[in-house]
Amino acid sequence: MGRVKGFEMKEALGKAMNVFWEKGYEKTSLKDLLTAMDILNGSFYNTFGNKKNLFIKALEFYGEEITSKRVAHITQNGSFKAGVRAFFESIYEGCEVSDGPSGCFLVNSLSGELLKDKDILNFVQNAFQSFETFFQSELEKAVQSGELAADLDTKMTGALIVTYIQGAMKKASVSTPVEDLKQQTQFFLNALNI
Repeated sequence: MGRVKGFEMKEALGKAMNVFWEKGYEKTSLKDLLTAMDILNGSFYNTFGNKKNLFIKALEFYGEEITSKRVAHITQNGSFKAGVRAFFESIYEGCEVSDGPSGCFLVNSLSGELLKDKDILNFVQNAFQSFETFFQSELEKAVQSGELAADLDTKMTGALIVTYIQGAMKKASVSTPVEDLKQQTQFFLNALNI
C-alpha cells in the first residue's frame, strides 16, 4: 500500500486512536498500529514520522471528531444549564452504546511515564487549559444572560467542571455503571446550581 492519502487520513487516525485508547500509549506497538491502520512501515514513517507524532495526531482527531460534537450541545443550546446536561448525556450515551473503550481517550491513554515527554505534556496541558477557558466563557455568557448567579466565580467553576469531567470519564473507563455516573453528575450540577 502506498502513502496514506488525505481522504484516508481520518479513517487511519480513527483506527490509531482506538488502538491507543484501548491499549494505552506504552502498550501499543508499531505492529498494532500498522495492522489496525492497514498501512505499511514506509507509509507510516512518511506520513507520521514516529509513534509519538501519530499519538498527538490521534489526540487532535479525538478533539475534532468527538469532543467538538459534545461541546456543540453547550454552544448550540439556548440555555447553559440544558446544554451542559445534554453534554454529559452525550458522554454517557457513548458509554452505553459503544462496544469499544469507554471514558475519555485523552484521560485513559495517559500515564505518569508518558507525561514525562515534553511535547505530550504540553499538548495535554494546553488541551485542559482550552477546555477550562471554554467552560469559563460559556459560564460568563450564562451569568450575563441572567441564567446563572451574578456572583458566580466562572473561572473556578469552569476548572471544577473540567476536573469533574475527567474524573467521571476515568470512572467510566473502569466500568462504573452509567446510571451511577448519571446520578452523581445530577448531584454535582445541582450542587453548582447548574
